[in-house]
Amino acid sequence: MKKNYWYAVALLLLALVPRDAFSAKQLKRADVLIGLGAGPARDKKGRPNSELERRVVKVVELYRQGLAPEIIFTGSDTGGGCEAEVMKEEAVRMGVPAERIFVETRAVDTITNARYSVEIMKEHGWKSAILVSNPYHLHRGQWLFEANPGIEIQTAACATPENPLYHLVVMTHEVIAWMGYLLENPRQKALAAP
Repeated sequence: MKKNYWYAVALLLLALVPRDAFSAKQLKRADVLIGLGAGPARDKKGRPNSELERRVVKVVELYRQGLAPEIIFTGSDTGGGCEAEVMKEEAVRMGVPAERIFVETRAVDTITNARYSVEIMKEHGWKSAILVSNPYHLHRGQWLFEANPGIEIQTAACATPENPLYHLVVMTHEVIAWMGYLLENPRQKALAAP
């Protein structure tokens, strides 16, 4: 019981500190960029939600810098359309060739983002990726993706709003997600099919 308590405290602390806060690292070229979805994909007026949009902007920025020749957008229809499809539409609108973008449309959470995206990576022989999301989500995402042996993940944070409420909501979401992992084996569930 005491061991689980300290494990929970450590996870909470990790969730509260943005992954990129630990170091300003130089990204190296990878096989693919992976943009994690955020739902609902569109608002009531049909526009992409702002969190999704910020992630696409960062992916496109890294693509233009030549950090990877291919992109995977991952996320199912959690309301307002399929997250991955909406992300692809936005990236194409920003000038990325459609044939450079793969969409993974089955994932409903970060665990399945990892599982299904790594399956696409394996199909193409890709071993390295740059994962893009908000800075609070990246540690958990990397931890789940790297449950797959032989997969190397770097992380790149998208922009975040100045609004303190945004940060409180996103940090709270991360704390809840990490606490939920105490009751299951998320890294086992994140393993791609062989």
